[in-house]
Amino acid sequence: MVLLAVALRSGCGVTEAVEAVAAVHDDDPGPVAVQLRAVAAALRWGVAPYPAWTAADPAWARVATVLAVAARAGTAPGPPLLRAARDLRAAEAAAVEVAAARAGVRLVAPLGLVFLPAFVLTTLVPVVLALAGRVLG
Repeated sequence: MVLLAVALRSGCGVTEAVEAVAAVHDDDPGPVAVQLRAVAAALRWGVAPYPAWTAADPAWARVATVLAVAARAGTAPGPPLLRAARDLRAAEAAAVEVAAARAGVRLVAPLGLVFLPAFVLTTLVPVVLALAGRVLG
């Protein structure tokens, strides 16, 4: 998203920016370059921006929305794309923090289930037995 915003802010059109970002990802074996090339081809064929992005993964929906809104409003899509990228990074960072907190809880629960009975059996039971033996004996 950031690369697309930078390409758009440099003066490229949307189709050229998508092709440029796809070219950057050509060495990457992932699906990004393939998806962006499909979007660029759809845009070159005259498909409207929002439907053209349906050829890509749903993760690109935010880009499609920003580009469609910018096209309707007649504004440059670069700054809104940068804001959307910043928001996406913040959301991902929050999701990582939540996952880390959940992992901490999931690690502590088994430890409590193991150490609490061990503590009771090695500390409290002998004390209770010793006290019961003195009181009853």
